[in-house]
Amino acid sequence: MRIILYLIILLIPGVGITKQIDAVDFLTGNVNISVHPDTKEVSGKVIYTFTMLQSTTSVYIDAQKMNIKTVMLDGNEININYDDKKIVIASDFKEKTNHTVEIEYTATPKKALYFVKDYQNNDQIWTQGQGKYTSNWLPSFDDMNEKVEFDLTINYHKGYEVIANGKLIKNDAVNDSIQSWQYDMKQPMSSYLLALAIGKYDKVVETSAEGIPLEMYFYPEDKDKFETTYRHSKRIFDFLEKEIGYAFPWQNYKQIPVKDFLYAGMENTGATIFSDAFVVDETAFVDRNYINVNAHELAHQWFGDLVTETEGTHHWLQEGFATYYALLAEKEIFGEDYFLYKLYESAEQLTQLSKTPKATSLLDPKASSLTFYQRGAWAIYALRKKIGETSFKITIHNFLEKYKFKNATTDNFIAVAEEVSNTDLGEFKKLWLESVTFPSQEALDLLTTSTFIKKYLGLAQERTQPLAGKWGTLAKALDFPVNDYIGQEVIYQLGGKTSPEIIALYDKAFETNNIFVRQAIANVLSNIPSELRTQYESLLKDKSYATIEPALYHLWSSFPKNRKQYLEDTKNITGFNDKNIRILWLVLALSTKDYEIENHQKFYFELSGYTSAKYHFSTRENAFTYLESLQAFSDESLKNLVDGATHHNWRFRNTCRKILDKLLKDEKYKKKYVVLKNNLPKNQQDFLSKKLTP
Repeated sequence: MRIILYLIILLIPGVGITKQIDAVDFLTGNVNISVHPDTKEVSGKVIYTFTMLQSTTSVYIDAQKMNIKTVMLDGNEININYDDKKIVIASDFKEKTNHTVEIEYTATPKKALYFVKDYQNNDQIWTQGQGKYTSNWLPSFDDMNEKVEFDLTINYHKGYEVIANGKLIKNDAVNDSIQSWQYDMKQPMSSYLLALAIGKYDKVVETSAEGIPLEMYFYPEDKDKFETTYRHSKRIFDFLEKEIGYAFPWQNYKQIPVKDFLYAGMENTGATIFSDAFVVDETAFVDRNYINVNAHELAHQWFGDLVTETEGTHHWLQEGFATYYALLAEKEIFGEDYFLYKLYESAEQLTQLSKTPKATSLLDPKASSLTFYQRGAWAIYALRKKIGETSFKITIHNFLEKYKFKNATTDNFIAVAEEVSNTDLGEFKKLWLESVTFPSQEALDLLTTSTFIKKYLGLAQERTQPLAGKWGTLAKALDFPVNDYIGQEVIYQLGGKTSPEIIALYDKAFETNNIFVRQAIANVLSNIPSELRTQYESLLKDKSYATIEPALYHLWSSFPKNRKQYLEDTKNITGFNDKNIRILWLVLALSTKDYEIENHQKFYFELSGYTSAKYHFSTRENAFTYLESLQAFSDESLKNLVDGATHHNWRFRNTCRKILDKLLKDEKYKKKYVVLKNNLPKNQQDFLSKKLTP
């Protein structure tokens, strides 16, 4: 009864010890696990050492719906209280005593550890702990304030790469089929940053200017995309380490692409896992490169991993800083105009958000990603301008040094900045951090010190003016050498109209040969006048998949007599990893009655086949969307749609569910699903049964 009463008191805010971290400090975690792809299980044990900060009668470890086999406290097996969420270990723990707890377990994670098949049908397994918690696959700590030095040993089938946080110190054969990979960490981190990735990979290792090994992984079949995917990686690393002014805090840095990742990337300690949608060729690099994600996740190694927020209220200390420093890295590569335009673009978005009921302050734990990321970056940019370069850099260094391997709050950061700069930042905090309304005028004042931004805004002010009054201004803006963003602004102001005066401006825009201006034309000018047909056709040869896709569709729509030629010109182009151009091509080929009629069935099978789970979810989403528009689902694609509706990636899952809900309103498809249901896996049968039940 005493133990139960204590646990109740422990969990009531304001009564007793409100957080376990006040009473106990977990120091090390020695993990030894085996991963089983056939059953999607993890089994093994973890040994934690901990020290008592206060006397108490119990401690707990988070563990979500696991089979806990044994728990040993200080070498003795004990009984525990386990409610499928927390392992509660009861004992008479005395202040300043040290202990060891060993937990043997098995887990079948529903989230945080994902089992997929790669594009060659090999096993691929990876983690995503943030927001989903590592405690789904390892007894650990959902409280990010609990930092532990983790060492991981992972046992898996030979022939695979097994990658985790830390330095690989041992790689031994366990038996004829199993290999053991042992990784060592030297510093503590929050549990959500614990990571592993298993798959078929090759790697290239470079060394940073300060001697840090940079391990860059890639699929063997993507060898030709390695350089374009990881372009500027070492440059970004060296730049950020110098710019931040604090030595990279971990033993090495790894980057691993995975299939069907939940987000763009995740900054696990020393081991960023990122979506293989960013594995790009030379053409895709122009439109969809890895530079921003690369720099963003790397910046998190300091802001988030080295120093971690105490709670969601201070999330901007991680995402705002990572966004800001990623922009600085892009400025280093793409130039100052790029940097300033991105700030202007986000200021416009934040200004619009301020006018909606969804507007929040930067310190609201329920703030949107736009607020945490972009407004956070703006706050840092404004602070740098306010306190000056020298004070800003010293502030960053001192903040990281003071709170390294710990957690921090906004007040902690502001206090360091005030001390270094000898400036009262109370008004700054109210304006940039606490105000619900984004300070648009102050942001504009900061931006308009730039000649480029002044020119851009001067042109933007012409948006509401009639063409007759601004034709000369638009024409001058297209003079060589045209600025990427100013040139695009001209095209957006033309609005797809096609009067003779506007056609003259399009002529000049085509002649700039600026890839971004031409991309804007492809997106804006959908009804192509015959006078521009030849110039517009040249867009199909641009080195930009984001240009070719809309250009192909608009040409096909505008000039029916030339459809065969457009299809011939683009029949061998795949596009991005989501096969955007190839899938559009198949749809257009099927919709062109006199084009390769004998191959229409083959084209349809290819299109329908892209709904299969062997493809990236973005490829599948493209295929499903077009099949819906054609109302041309096969039995196999209908089954694949249910698979998509139960997928682990929530964005893809939601898209599939919306399409499925629409189909089930049609009695024809409803009857088909009644027949197909029994051929689906159990989880998909259960999901579909609920959908079919009135």
